Amino acid sequence: MKPRVGAKTARIVPAPQGWQAVVEGAPRYASSIFELCEALPAGVSAELLVPSSAIVTERLTLPPAPRDELVAMAQLQLEKLLPYNAEDFVFDIEELGGSEESVTVLAVTVALAELKAIGDPLRLGGFGPSAVGVYAVQLARSLSGEGEVMALWMEGGMAFLLVAMDGKLAWLEAVGLENDLPSPAEITRARLGAELSGSLSRPVSKIFVGSSQWRGVVREALPEMIVEELPSVLDDKLAGNWLPPAWAAERMEISQKARFVERLQMIAMVYMALLALGFSWLAYQKAQLRKVTAQIAELQPQVELFKSRQTRWRSLEAAVDPSRYLVELLHQATKAVGGADIRITEFQLNPKEFAFAAEAANVDEAINYVRRLKTEPELSGYRIESPNPNILPNERAQFRVSGKVDSTLAQR
Repeated sequence: MKPRVGAKTARIVPAPQGWQAVVEGAPRYASSIFELCEALPAGVSAELLVPSSAIVTERLTLPPAPRDELVAMAQLQLEKLLPYNAEDFVFDIEELGGSEESVTVLAVTVALAELKAIGDPLRLGGFGPSAVGVYAVQLARSLSGEGEVMALWMEGGMAFLLVAMDGKLAWLEAVGLENDLPSPAEITRARLGAELSGSLSRPVSKIFVGSSQWRGVVREALPEMIVEELPSVLDDKLAGNWLPPAWAAERMEISQKARFVERLQMIAMVYMALLALGFSWLAYQKAQLRKVTAQIAELQPQVELFKSRQTRWRSLEAAVDPSRYLVELLHQATKAVGGADIRITEFQLNPKEFAFAAEAANVDEAINYVRRLKTEPELSGYRIESPNPNILPNERAQFRVSGKVDSTLAQR
């Protein structure tokens, strides 16, 4: 059975001949439930009204109590009166009124075997049912506001007469037909049965008929009554509940599975959306990468030209930069001597480094001289280093100074 979430509702009711389904106000007819299931559109959930021929009514007098207790007491009485076990039938009650000492109810019972024969095609077809009512009870409910009245109609090739009290079914009886018309004698007999059962507490002045062709027969049998036609549309709200607990549990399980499947489908859709978004983002990133790669390829010749020019400049820097001439470096080394007793004894130069040896009167003068060289602005492009001075036998300090080209210092 395939669950249908959020389905439209079709009300399945007995027709004068066969069955009728009403979906969104449009009736569909078939001779059997099987044929009706084939005519129903997909995705429909059914409300089933059981025909009057499948029910048994029992008028019971019970002590006053809340409805739940009345139902429990009615079940005990029905188990004694009916040839069924408690698990073999479903029922509901119509409260017809009472006094301080007692309450009168009409128990409307449907055997599960009858209900299964009617409802199984719907269940197997995936149409529910989501609720089960009784056609006679629903018809009585549609006469609410008329007081105590009678109704005569045909369903499934049989005629039935009911008594309704303020919209509640009070009594039901089958009526025999003659040439497809209710027999006046049968109508009179059925009315007498209602009076004898106590269902007619006061005279009834109005009867509703299911066909205008029956007016003459009814007036002949009940000349004192007003005859009107039954309403063409039953009450929308389903009266009573004859849905077996097992069917309700089965439908709940199907509904839960349907919701679970629906959630899985939603999760799958979200996952696919995220996956599509991820692929779109990846495609966008690849497009951006291709664009950047193209730009890099376009700029690569300029980068190579810049690198070659930079390399050439660095190779020529020592020759074109006056601050790296031998004369200038000697000048800076001599200028830093100042008035100290320092003599430069050796001087060497190459494109990346200069070095010289010197003697000072003492260690302090050698250290101070190296410090002055390091702070000389003109030598800021060199990283100047000097090992610890050596002390000569005559107490003079011999030291060595080297200056290596430092591109980072030169740039600053």
